[in-house]
Amino acid sequence: MQMELREFISTLEKYGYLRKISHPVNWKYEIGEIVRQNHTQPLLFENIADYPGCRLFTGGFSRIDYLGINLGLKMPVNRKSLLAHLRKGLEKPIESVYVQCCPDCLYKAADEVNLHDLPVPWWNPLDGGRYIGTWHLNITKDPFTGKRNAGVYRMQILGKNQTTVSASEKSHLAMHMKNAERLGKDLEMAMAIGVDEVLVLAAASSVPFGYDEFSFAGALRGEGVKLRQCKEIALEVPLEAEYVIEGKLKCRTRVKDGPYLDYAGKPAINPAAYLFEVRSISSRVDAIFRGMAVGRVGAEDHQLFSILSALNLVDFHGSALRQRVQNFFLRYRMFSLFQLSGRFSAMVKSLKR
Repeated sequence: MQMELREFISTLEKYGYLRKISHPVNWKYEIGEIVRQNHTQPLLFENIADYPGCRLFTGGFSRIDYLGINLGLKMPVNRKSLLAHLRKGLEKPIESVYVQCCPDCLYKAADEVNLHDLPVPWWNPLDGGRYIGTWHLNITKDPFTGKRNAGVYRMQILGKNQTTVSASEKSHLAMHMKNAERLGKDLEMAMAIGVDEVLVLAAASSVPFGYDEFSFAGALRGEGVKLRQCKEIALEVPLEAEYVIEGKLKCRTRVKDGPYLDYAGKPAINPAAYLFEVRSISSRVDAIFRGMAVGRVGAEDHQLFSILSALNLVDFHGSALRQRVQNFFLRYRMFSLFQLSGRFSAMVKSLKR
């Protein structure tokens, strides 16, 4: 059974895991610092400076227990039983369910869009700006085949209606973009923030090109993911997403992304990120923003990679040796060594330029 973000937060509170932060906090640096100091606990920020009434959630994937709760498993849950459940779910993909209705939401068209209206943190003083995309979905379709892809690619706000999208040249999104540019066209993309955590797990996995990540998520859930049609573009998004941002990746346009404190715990720059232009924003009433502070050893991005590695679903698009080394560290949760291996790989890459 699917568990939308709001239900997950309520369930975490029922189990006594959720920490609500009701005192005023600043979106610039302070939220990120609090998250890093409490990196194993789910946090709900309810009083964000300059954003009255807005809430932000983080930490939902920072421990095995929380993922077990999300999947509806009997508590307490251990890593072995959790992985056994996930492996069983992988055996048979379940197609998505398309619905006409959608939750009550607020809608802003192109002339009203301002990404700074969202409570997006400046997560780290080492970052080059505010990152709206840290724990979310990027949804595109191949212009030739119509096959859909859902991934998780970091996104930095550049202006009121523009962001970066930083993706590896070997990623499925990059393949879609390459095909769009062969046709001389922009690539439509939808961004969904505040979705079922299992959808993020599926989107971050290295399933084969053309395999629908939503079918993978459906397998893990035991039922098809409910999708609705976007308002401006020909894509589908999860029904219960807190925020849906629609737009296009601009053809043959590259921009600088970063610096950004990445999984290796070091600032990284991508000089050739895609440029995303926003055409509309839909948000649920009293929407909850979902994000995370990357860079801390053992934080929820590392926990996610560790689970995916145990399922043989991690691909950092590097050499075969790098893949083996990083997967070994992840499977045995040697997160400090995993960070060091990421730094070493980045250093070698820079020396080859």
